[in-house]
Amino acid sequence: MSDWLVYDDIVDLVRSRHHDGYSGLLTGVTERQHSFQVGFDNGNIVLLSYRIRKGLAALQLISQIERAKISEYPVAAPVELSGDVPDTSTILSSLTSNTRDDTTSITEISDVPSPQSMSNSGQSSTVDAKMKAIIEAAAIHHFGPIGAMVCAEHLHESRADVRQLMLEIVNEIGASEADSRAFFESISNA
Repeated sequence: MSDWLVYDDIVDLVRSRHHDGYSGLLTGVTERQHSFQVGFDNGNIVLLSYRIRKGLAALQLISQIERAKISEYPVAAPVELSGDVPDTSTILSSLTSNTRDDTTSITEISDVPSPQSMSNSGQSSTVDAKMKAIIEAAAIHHFGPIGAMVCAEHLHESRADVRQLMLEIVNEIGASEADSRAFFESISNA
């Protein structure tokens, strides 16, 4: 397994494996302990996965990685093509467009309410039992059963920062920016 690689280095590794005609898997673990895979067949990307997400949903999550450790597993037999994977050039363009150099930037959830604005609306910034119930109900409403599963993982811990907890939930779910914003707004308005 490699040392920690930042996102730009991960993209460079994927591009170089494409150009080298690599066949095999790049398997990574993010600093949040989420696993992902990029599968190659003669340089073509044929598999994308991030936790339970595949294809385009996985690509969106992979594009948000900040740091990861990568292992390479070359194979002689072709990696099986996943049906929902876009073509390699689209994947590389998407990954490259999210590099964090001077000309591009990562889209982040920046318009979500802060704990200060939540406190101003009468809600506590600490996560008490009532706040946990509100967060869980909103997650189930906006994200369905996966929201319930992620809440079961995150809500059992004692927390002092509502916003951080909510960010962890939307990041683990892999929610779109619009869905994340709706989730935050529903909690702010509760």
